[in-house]
Amino acid sequence: MTNNTTNTTDLSNHLSMSRHQRLEQIKTCQSWDVIIIGGGIVGAGILKRSCQLGLKVLLIEQKDFAWGSSSRSSKMVHGGLRYIAEGKVALTRESVKEREKLLKDAPLLVTKQSFAMSHYKKQFPWPWLFNTLLNIYDAVADFSLAFKQHSFFPKNNYLLLVPGATDKNLKGGTQFFDALTDDARLVQRLIQESLQQGAQAINYCQVEKLTEINGNITGVEVQTEEQNETFQLNAKLVISATGAWSNKLLEKLAQSKNNSATPSPTTANINILANTFKMRPLRGSHLILPSWRLPVASAISVLHPIDKRPVQIYPWQNITIVGTTDVEHIEPLTKEATISAQEVSYLLEAVDCQFSQAKVTAKDIISTFAGVRPVIASGGYVAPSKEKREHSTFHQPGLITVAGGKLTTFDLIAKQVLTKVCDALRLAKPKFTPFVFEPHSNTELNSLTKLKQHQILACYGNLSKEFYLQTKTHLLDNISYSKHLWAELVWAVKYEQVQHLDDLLLRRTRLGNILPKGAVDYFSKIKSICSEDLNWNEEKWQQEFCRYKKLWLQHYSVPAGCKL
Repeated sequence: MTNNTTNTTDLSNHLSMSRHQRLEQIKTCQSWDVIIIGGGIVGAGILKRSCQLGLKVLLIEQKDFAWGSSSRSSKMVHGGLRYIAEGKVALTRESVKEREKLLKDAPLLVTKQSFAMSHYKKQFPWPWLFNTLLNIYDAVADFSLAFKQHSFFPKNNYLLLVPGATDKNLKGGTQFFDALTDDARLVQRLIQESLQQGAQAINYCQVEKLTEINGNITGVEVQTEEQNETFQLNAKLVISATGAWSNKLLEKLAQSKNNSATPSPTTANINILANTFKMRPLRGSHLILPSWRLPVASAISVLHPIDKRPVQIYPWQNITIVGTTDVEHIEPLTKEATISAQEVSYLLEAVDCQFSQAKVTAKDIISTFAGVRPVIASGGYVAPSKEKREHSTFHQPGLITVAGGKLTTFDLIAKQVLTKVCDALRLAKPKFTPFVFEPHSNTELNSLTKLKQHQILACYGNLSKEFYLQTKTHLLDNISYSKHLWAELVWAVKYEQVQHLDDLLLRRTRLGNILPKGAVDYFSKIKSICSEDLNWNEEKWQQEFCRYKKLWLQHYSVPAGCKL
């Protein structure tokens, strides 16, 4: 293995590669060490760790990076407090240790967050029980009782921590700590740093089939979105990290093998694998409210009055999120997941339970979002919230499939997968660096406010200096009440493979989530500052605008049937 590095003067040239140049470089490569299918958090984590090991690696994503679960999660990097209550101590230990590593590794992208749980008379959880659970949680995280991460507050003090909480029969509340992130930016940071270190990644390329010789997977056949072009790529090993889509990929491959005139050993392996990884698509949906309408400083944990599931009400990106649900997702995975009217009502009931005087209704909702969790079915019926969140891997000749897992444990999963990769390729046992994100400093940004420094460093890490030096002063203004700067749009269209307007507004930035009407009121200015680098003609701009508005109304607005 060799160490791939790129010096600072090469960063812009490498990242500014056009899509045509990128595709040509990918196609002309005779063979890759590893091809990763799937551009979510797990695939991006494997990509970054592969670079650090010096492997020649390519990531392929069928839609946009983080398009699926990894831009629609609850944004929480947590140890899984509820898993302790379910007796899943090992999963909690894994998660909480990964949380602590990420807080140190990416301190502005992953941030410590106060959580609060209200305690009411004759209602579960009782303060003594909840605080006992938190003692175990802290112990798992290796915090001594002298530095415990939780405290109980009596009623009057608790109402200072959570103003506006329903106070009838309130005994007080408990504060504890976990972490929050921008999930889509977490993916983009990993991809950005991987490109700097010599990897390749391409979005909107669909894997049509795996290629094989004598039952051994030797590569993939892919089709690009824009030209409907198909080409073949060879690799020593293929990794499927497609999350909730794992079964769909395997079913397609199994069908092509079963239809073959000369079935190979791969056919039986794929059929076995499809049964081993029986994915159970579970939808988690969220509401986004204006922060002035429901201001919270802590993330408030609410046990829903109907089913006692925990629902969180929490601050993020200068708005307030309410989520999540946990329901069967029966719609095709090729479509964007969408919240249902029933889920909206369910989440509003949770808000009313905790903040009854606020009188929040569907009229107050800025937007919604829904994602499909990569959950492996346990077998037999298990309530959605009780399904296991652990990950699993399966290795057959030339192919490693990984499924399940949580946002928090992406790096742990990546290292486990790459240990299998090195074994399969007969390489030395990998020695992973203690960090997954590259170190960086903020000395070049001292002229900016702390909030703007933090935004740039969180989004761009070791490219923050490049970002700042390339940015015109007037583009360093915030966009409305969001944390985003106008310059982020310019950087995204230059260097982050934006192919559609929703890539820009729902994943490279979160303007489409946090601003009213999906940020369409800002379209004229977005167009004016991005036109030069996107190089879309007027017809293309109008097509993209109409496409985005339709997509937003169908999948990110308040659904029909909600009482407004």
